[in-house]
Amino acid sequence: METVEQRLQAIFRGMFDLAGGADVSACAQSNTPSWDSMAHVSLVAAIEGEFGIAIDAGDSLTLTSYDSARQYLADLGV
Repeated sequence: METVEQRLQAIFRGMFDLAGGADVSACAQSNTPSWDSMAHVSLVAAIEGEFGIAIDAGDSLTLTSYDSARQYLADLGV
């Protein structure tokens, strides 16, 4: 069974078309050209679907990097 970390990395790789060996931990809205507002909405929806959670609009605005998404899930106890 895949870990939370592996599942989240797969979401980021798929969403931003990152190579399998790419350092996902460095992925952030500020350094990923394809991370626009539509990609952000899709990312949040993918995280919600994968982990069976609901992310409110305010919290979704804080998910601006892989690290922030990972920490958000950890804070939820996922």
